[in-house]
Parts: sequence; structure tokens; C-alpha cells
Amino acid sequence: MMDTTSRPSLPGTAHGRRRGPALPARAFALVTTLALVLGGLLAAPAQATSSADPSGAAEDGQRTLQPVVVVMDYSSSMLEEDADASGTTRLAAAREATSTLLDNAPDGADLGMVVYGANTVGDCTDITTLQEVGPTDVSALKKRIAGLDAVGETPIGAALLHAAQELEGIDGEKSIILVSDGEENCSEPPACEAAQDLAGEGIGLTVHTIGFKVNDAAREELTCVAEATGGTYVQADNATELETELQTKTVRAFQGYVASGTPVTGGETLHSSPQLAPGQYLDEYARGETTAHSSADGTLRFYHLGAIEPGERAHFSALLLPDQSQPAATGDPFAGIEVQLVNGQGENCSSSDRDYAHSSDGGKPIVGYVRSQEYTEPGSYGCFQDGTGQLFAKVQRFGEHQAEEPMPVELKFVVEPAVDESTLGPHADAEEAPRSVALSGAAAAVAGGGSFNEAAEVENRTVLSDSVMPNEARYYRVHVGYGQRLNVRAANGASEGAGPDSVDVSVFSSTRGPVRMKGDRRLHRRPAGQTATLNMPVSVSMDNHDGSHGQDAYLSGDYYVVVSADKYSDDRNREPFPYELALEVTGQEQDGPLIAEPGAGRVVDPASAQDAGEQDDAAAGEATAGATPGEDPDEGGGGAEATATGLTQPAGDNPLPWFLTGLAGSALIGAGTLALTRRRPVPAPAGTQQYAAPPGPGGQHPTDRYGTDQEGQR
Repeated sequence: MMDTTSRPSLPGTAHGRRRGPALPARAFALVTTLALVLGGLLAAPAQATSSADPSGAAEDGQRTLQPVVVVMDYSSSMLEEDADASGTTRLAAAREATSTLLDNAPDGADLGMVVYGANTVGDCTDITTLQEVGPTDVSALKKRIAGLDAVGETPIGAALLHAAQELEGIDGEKSIILVSDGEENCSEPPACEAAQDLAGEGIGLTVHTIGFKVNDAAREELTCVAEATGGTYVQADNATELETELQTKTVRAFQGYVASGTPVTGGETLHSSPQLAPGQYLDEYARGETTAHSSADGTLRFYHLGAIEPGERAHFSALLLPDQSQPAATGDPFAGIEVQLVNGQGENCSSSDRDYAHSSDGGKPIVGYVRSQEYTEPGSYGCFQDGTGQLFAKVQRFGEHQAEEPMPVELKFVVEPAVDESTLGPHADAEEAPRSVALSGAAAAVAGGGSFNEAAEVENRTVLSDSVMPNEARYYRVHVGYGQRLNVRAANGASEGAGPDSVDVSVFSSTRGPVRMKGDRRLHRRPAGQTATLNMPVSVSMDNHDGSHGQDAYLSGDYYVVVSADKYSDDRNREPFPYELALEVTGQEQDGPLIAEPGAGRVVDPASAQDAGEQDDAAAGEATAGATPGEDPDEGGGGAEATATGLTQPAGDNPLPWFLTGLAGSALIGAGTLALTRRRPVPAPAGTQQYAAPPGPGGQHPTDRYGTDQEGQR
């Protein structure tokens, strides 16, 4: 039932205040505005299905997103026929904008809607909840909106407190979007005073305002409301201005990282660990360190990666996800993750990698990444001298930041196939010369993704504009093939009034390893006109897999460019930091090296192996990932690997470009299917296969035996 009464005050406040963002509407301008705004505010968790679970169960998606309440003005002034040149009423424009908003809001978005002035003439308590915060029945809500009239008053202050009540009991960041075409004429409480009270509560509520065809007095009032809560004010006089302002100032709420993967719980000891097939997983680590650097009592987990074959390498990464909605802590503590690969005796098979971020580092990705030593032949040396090829991942959380708060950890496991060493050349003996990025032209507005899984696909030679909020990161992906080199130019926009003091530009490989780039990586909010240029030191080449240059970027695939904002405890406001990125991939893409002919125990095309595989099912096992803890590593690979279904190999002379194809599609976790096949001891097809350049997103994705392929597009 709709609530048509004023809500009581929140406990402990003068007017029942909270804190949140608000947006207004306008004919065609409002349609564009609200669609863009809510598209960013309400993006739903990605629901991915991973073939690491042969049953096709949906993966868990976790996002630190704030709920949103939209407050719409239905006062009698909304009957003015000046929304556009054809005499559309403001009321009709508001209805159209709201309808578009609802059509574009993702399923399951936590959206609430409040209107004022829609029921009774002269009633300052005429405030109605049309939709409580939560998933929306779009059809039903549209019918309610269609039945509203514009007859009443403009109680902005009371409407803000009413909307704040709708968000009561919800932890973390929250937003109110207020749309008004004039100043309030019911001042109990006054609008700006109500906003100041909400801000004083410190409950994570920001109010954004949009003035629709407003006069100077209303503009001043709505600006005061926004600034009091760290929000932004945008004025809509026409559709073009509104769209432009929303792109540059963004009334976008904090986006947060989308964690995606097949749920798994790591073992507390080496030999109680679950066995993982190549793919992406999601675990939760209960706590950090009691005392940073010394107690080493943060959550420790183990994962059994099974056996790799001679010539293969395992790539493993762990991404730690603190609660980004919390303010920077006193003393600026840090949170971190450490990753290492070990054999069945606990001996090192990789150097350990530690990454961390301070509470002021905002949305900076905290990624620990390692790759194994090359397994040359059974009993050769080091960690593989036992001849089994067995690997385990050892992952530990450290640092005092949010130490008692559980944190999601996103795990990615990739196996790099063996290559024919005779097709490799010498590794690079020097870095290439720095290169300017001279791309010009108007920047295209591109909304970066909120995670590796949602990274926005960007074509070569693109100049884009975007912005990043305090405590946020924006992700983009671009294909870089063999023989090519990624170059990035970043420039700050009108950023002097931005909330973040600076932004950081970083690059990650297709296996999520950090890539060392030459040049500047940081932009400050002032002075204006700053430019930073980053170059890969050498072109991507398998020749460099064990060299001194390019060892962190030797695989063809999608590379990630990440722009993250620093956040300090004395944040000035929630204004986004605008910037431009120019992405240029230079060099002619070349064919990759040949994949070595697989021997016994290697994975082959499911179609050609079907008959033999059916005879081998008992040995291969049907368990899902994470279902075989404690397997004896001396018993061989076996265990919980996955089976791809419904996938076929493309025809051609080189039918198996699976590994690189997978790296091209690996950004799409959470939108498609992580295609895996389990290893079976069946004969391999004769001949060699070439590391072919991937078809790119949208092309056919052949079966991937190494945990990197993904079908489907977002």
C-alpha cells in the first residue's frame, strides 16, 4: 500500500535526517539525465554462470552499491507548458523521464521513489512513497505514476526527511536524487537546514539535486542542499545541457567493485584444500592482522591447483576487496594480500607477491599475482623435482585496515600451455624508446566499468572522457596482440573542485598481473592541463617470457587500464574527478608461437575426444570445483575440473587458439560462461597448433582448456 503520510523523524535528529542524493527531471533532457544517472547508480551485480560448476549454477556476484531514492516534484507548477519548444508540460516530461529511468534500471536494483504535491491542494504533508527501497515492479510503478496529478505544494525539506526514512537501517553509502522545478513553499523544515542536519548525522547519505527550469532563488536553494551533503547540483534548461552536465559532473553515485566467481572456501591447511579447475572463484577472508607487519594472523587459505604438464605455467591472482564505502581511517592503515605457489611438500614454486592499499588509496585494486616456474620435465629441479607437477596456491590476508571485517577475495587461475621453444626468438635486450600519444579529436564519453569483470571494451586509437568518484576505480580493456605495444595518455579535466586529490593510472595483463609501464601514472586535481603518458617498455612477445624486459606482458590478449581515485579523511566533497584517456596500440599484430604437441594426459578438442572421453569418465571424475578437499597430490591430476558444454571448435588449419581467445574474453566474467574442459588421458590430434590472435569480443570463442575463455557478451 502506498504511504501518503509524512514520516516521523529519525531517532536522535532534529528533523529525522539522513544523508543521500537526489535528482530532478525534464522533458527530453530528463529522459537522458535520469537514464544515465540511474544506469550508473543502480547497476546490478553481474550474474555469471561458470562451467566450473557443470550443473550451470549461477555464480555469486557481490557489489558495494548504494541504494537510491528518487524524489520527484509533482507540485502545481509542473503544469507549465515549457518543457520543450512544442509546449510539453513539465509534468509530462517528468513522467517520460521516470518511465525511461525504470526501463533502464537493472533487475534487482535497490530503488525507491517518493513524490510530493501529487494528491492534495495546499497540503504541506502531501508526500507519498510510491516505491519502497528494493527491487521494482516496473509495470506496477508505471501505472501508479500515470495516475498522479500535479496539484500541490513544494515541501522539499520534509520530502528529504521522508526519503531518508526510506533508507533507515541500510548501512553504507546511500543516495537521494531530488528533482524540483522551483523553490520550496512549505518550510517545515527549511530545505537547506534539513540537508545540513542529514549531513551532520554521518550516515553516508548524499543528496544530488537537479533544477528543472528553475529561477535564481530555487537554484540557490538546491545548490545549498547538494553542497551540504557533499552532493552536486545540475541545472537542466534543455536536453543538451542536461546530458552534458551529467556526463561531466556525474550525478553518479559510488559504483563499487563487482566481485564475481564460483563460490569456494579455501582449506586451512595444504592438504585440506579444495581442488580448482582453471577459472575464476570467490572466497571470503574473515580477518586481517591484529598488528600490521608483525602478527601474521590474518586469514590464511590454500587451494589445490592440480598437476601441470611439462612446459606449462600456472598463473594465479587474488584480488582483495575492502569495503570501499567506509571513510579513510585515522592513521591511514592498509589492507593487503599475499600469494604464493607451492608444491605438495610446501616448497616454493614461485616468488611470493604482496600488494596492499592504504585506506586513503580509494578504489586502487589490491592484486597479488604469481606465476609458476616452468615445468621443464619430471624430476628436473626445484619445486617440481618430485615429478608430479602438483601445485597449490597459498593466500594470506594482512594489514590492520578493517581487520575485523570479512572481505571478499576474487581468485583467478589460468594455465598457460606449453609452446614449441623452437619457434621462439631471443628476448628483448633493451627497452624501446618512449612514445608520445598524439591522438586528437573530441573525446567520446565512455563509462568505465566498476571491476575487471565489467571493464568497458575500448577500441584502439580511442580518446575517451570519463570521471572517477572518491574511493572508486574505472576499468577499461583493450586488445594488445603479439608484436604490439600499449601506450596511454591521461589528462585531467576541470578537476580543481573535485573530491579526489589525485588519480592513478595503472595497467594489468590479461592474467591480471600488474604491468610495469614507463612514464607518469598520476594526475593531480590542480593545476589544470596536466598530462601523463605511459608506454609498455617493449612490445608483447612470447620471446620475453623469461627475459629482463616485458616479462610481465608477454601474452597476447585483453589488457586492463584502471583509473583509481585517492581518498582522504578530509574529503572536500563527492565531486568526481574528470579526465581524458587516449589509448593507442602500435605495431602490426603478428602470429604467436606454436603450441607444443600435447602428450598423454593433455586436453584435446571435446569433439574429437568424445568417444575416448566417454570411456574415461570414471577416471576423470564428475566433481565440481571445490568439491575434492584433501586429495593426495601424489595421485595425479584428477579431481574437480570442469566440463564445457555446448562448445565447438571453429574450422581451419589452426583450430585451437583457445588460450589466447580466452584471454581476449576473460574480462567478461559475470556476463557469460567460463568455458572449461577437464583433462583426459586421450591421444592428441597430430600436428601443432598456433597461438593465434583472438577473434575479440563478439567473435566465436573456441573451447579453452586453460581457464581463460568466456562466451557471451554483456
